[in-house]
Amino acid sequence: MSQQTIDIVKSTAPVLKKHGKTITKRMYEIMFATHPEVKSQFDMSAQANGSQPAKLATAVYAYATHIDDLGALKTAVDKIAHRHVATHVLPEQYPVVGECLLKAIQDVLGDAATPNVIAAWTEAYEALADIFINREQQIYQEV
Repeated sequence: MSQQTIDIVKSTAPVLKKHGKTITKRMYEIMFATHPEVKSQFDMSAQANGSQPAKLATAVYAYATHIDDLGALKTAVDKIAHRHVATHVLPEQYPVVGECLLKAIQDVLGDAATPNVIAAWTEAYEALADIFINREQQIYQEV
Protein backbone atom coordinates (compact mmCIF):
# COMPACT_ATOMS: atom_id res chain seq x y z
CA MET A 1 0.00 0.00 0.00
CA SER A 2 1.31 3.44 -0.84
CA GLN A 3 2.14 5.97 1.87
CA GLN A 4 -0.38 8.32 0.27
CA THR A 5 -3.11 5.70 0.72
CA ILE A 6 -2.12 5.16 4.34
CA ASP A 7 -2.16 8.92 4.99
CA ILE A 8 -5.55 9.43 3.33
CA VAL A 9 -7.17 6.46 5.09
CA LYS A 10 -5.80 7.58 8.47
CA SER A 11 -7.13 11.08 7.80
CA THR A 12 -10.63 9.63 7.37
CA ALA A 13 -10.64 7.97 10.81
CA PRO A 14 -12.44 10.86 12.60
CA VAL A 15 -15.16 10.88 9.93
CA LEU A 16 -15.52 7.11 10.24
CA LYS A 17 -15.81 7.38 13.99
CA LYS A 18 -18.63 9.90 13.56
CA HIS A 19 -20.47 8.32 10.59
CA GLY A 20 -19.32 4.70 10.71
CA LYS A 21 -22.61 3.12 11.75
CA THR A 22 -24.51 5.09 9.11
CA ILE A 23 -22.00 3.96 6.47
CA THR A 24 -22.09 0.30 7.47
CA LYS A 25 -25.88 0.26 7.80
CA ARG A 26 -26.07 1.72 4.29
CA MET A 27 -23.51 -0.84 3.06
CA TYR A 28 -25.68 -3.73 4.23
CA GLU A 29 -28.77 -2.15 2.64
CA ILE A 30 -26.95 -1.89 -0.68
CA MET A 31 -25.47 -5.38 -0.42
CA PHE A 32 -28.73 -7.14 0.49
CA ALA A 33 -30.58 -5.29 -2.29
CA THR A 34 -27.99 -5.97 -4.99
CA HIS A 35 -26.70 -9.37 -3.80
CA PRO A 36 -29.55 -11.06 -1.91
CA GLU A 37 -27.76 -14.41 -2.20
CA VAL A 38 -25.40 -13.40 0.64
CA LYS A 39 -28.22 -12.68 3.11
CA SER A 40 -28.26 -16.28 4.36
CA GLN A 41 -24.72 -15.85 5.68
CA PHE A 42 -25.79 -13.10 8.06
CA ASP A 43 -27.59 -13.10 11.37
CA MET A 44 -30.53 -10.95 10.38
CA SER A 45 -31.46 -10.28 14.01
CA ALA A 46 -28.01 -8.68 14.40
CA GLN A 47 -28.87 -6.55 11.37
CA ALA A 48 -32.24 -5.57 12.79
CA ASN A 49 -30.92 -4.59 16.21
CA GLY A 50 -27.95 -2.74 14.69
CA SER A 51 -25.25 -4.79 16.39
CA GLN A 52 -23.72 -6.10 13.13
CA PRO A 53 -23.41 -2.66 11.48
CA ALA A 54 -21.97 -1.35 14.77
CA LYS A 55 -19.36 -4.14 14.90
CA LEU A 56 -18.36 -3.52 11.30
CA ALA A 57 -18.16 0.23 11.89
CA THR A 58 -15.83 -0.39 14.84
CA ALA A 59 -13.67 -2.70 12.72
CA VAL A 60 -13.45 -0.24 9.82
CA TYR A 61 -12.55 2.57 12.22
CA ALA A 62 -9.87 0.38 13.84
CA TYR A 63 -8.43 -0.41 10.42
CA ALA A 64 -8.30 3.27 9.47
CA THR A 65 -6.63 4.10 12.78
CA HIS A 66 -4.08 1.27 12.64
CA ILE A 67 -3.50 0.95 8.89
CA ASP A 68 0.17 1.74 9.48
CA ASP A 69 0.43 -0.82 12.33
CA LEU A 70 -1.54 -3.88 11.23
CA GLY A 71 0.02 -5.96 14.00
CA ALA A 72 -2.28 -4.12 16.40
CA LEU A 73 -5.24 -5.67 14.56
CA LYS A 74 -4.00 -9.28 14.59
CA THR A 75 -6.35 -10.48 17.34
CA ALA A 76 -9.37 -8.80 15.77
CA VAL A 77 -8.50 -10.11 12.30
CA ASP A 78 -8.14 -13.63 13.68
CA LYS A 79 -11.51 -13.46 15.46
CA ILE A 80 -13.28 -12.10 12.37
CA ALA A 81 -11.56 -14.62 10.09
CA HIS A 82 -12.77 -17.49 12.27
CA ARG A 83 -16.30 -16.07 12.10
CA HIS A 84 -16.02 -15.80 8.31
CA VAL A 85 -14.95 -19.45 8.10
CA ALA A 86 -17.86 -20.49 10.32
CA THR A 87 -20.30 -18.69 7.99
CA HIS A 88 -18.56 -19.95 4.82
CA VAL A 89 -17.36 -16.61 3.45
CA LEU A 90 -15.63 -17.17 0.12
CA PRO A 91 -12.80 -15.13 -1.44
CA GLU A 92 -15.01 -14.14 -4.36
CA GLN A 93 -17.41 -12.41 -1.96
CA TYR A 94 -14.87 -9.80 -0.88
CA PRO A 95 -15.26 -7.68 -4.03
CA VAL A 96 -19.04 -7.58 -3.42
CA VAL A 97 -18.53 -6.23 0.10
CA GLY A 98 -15.88 -3.78 -1.09
CA GLU A 99 -18.10 -2.45 -3.86
CA CYS A 100 -20.99 -1.97 -1.42
CA LEU A 101 -18.80 -0.39 1.25
CA LEU A 102 -17.33 2.12 -1.20
CA LYS A 103 -20.80 2.97 -2.52
CA ALA A 104 -22.02 3.48 1.06
CA ILE A 105 -19.07 5.77 1.81
CA GLN A 106 -19.97 7.82 -1.25
CA ASP A 107 -23.67 7.90 -0.33
CA VAL A 108 -23.11 8.97 3.27
CA LEU A 109 -20.16 11.33 2.85
CA GLY A 110 -21.25 12.91 -0.43
CA ASP A 111 -18.74 15.48 -1.66
CA ALA A 112 -16.32 14.61 1.15
CA ALA A 113 -15.81 11.24 -0.56
CA THR A 114 -13.44 12.72 -3.09
CA PRO A 115 -11.95 10.61 -5.87
CA ASN A 116 -8.69 10.49 -3.86
CA VAL A 117 -10.51 9.23 -0.76
CA ILE A 118 -12.36 6.56 -2.75
CA ALA A 119 -9.16 5.51 -4.53
CA ALA A 120 -7.32 5.23 -1.20
CA TRP A 121 -10.13 3.23 0.40
CA THR A 122 -10.29 0.97 -2.66
CA GLU A 123 -6.59 0.17 -2.29
CA ALA A 124 -6.89 -0.19 1.49
CA TYR A 125 -9.93 -2.45 1.25
CA GLU A 126 -8.22 -4.71 -1.29
CA ALA A 127 -5.20 -5.02 1.01
CA LEU A 128 -7.42 -5.89 3.97
CA ALA A 129 -9.42 -8.38 1.89
CA ASP A 130 -6.16 -10.13 0.98
CA ILE A 131 -5.25 -10.35 4.68
CA PHE A 132 -8.60 -11.96 5.49
CA ILE A 133 -8.55 -14.29 2.49
CA ASN A 134 -5.07 -15.54 3.39
CA ARG A 135 -5.92 -16.01 7.07
CA GLU A 136 -9.18 -17.77 6.24
CA GLN A 137 -7.35 -20.13 3.86
CA GLN A 138 -5.05 -21.05 6.76
CA ILE A 139 -8.04 -21.72 9.01
CA TYR A 140 -9.77 -23.85 6.36
CA GLN A 141 -6.58 -25.92 6.06
CA GLU A 142 -6.42 -26.41 9.83
CA VAL A 143 -9.97 -27.78 9.98
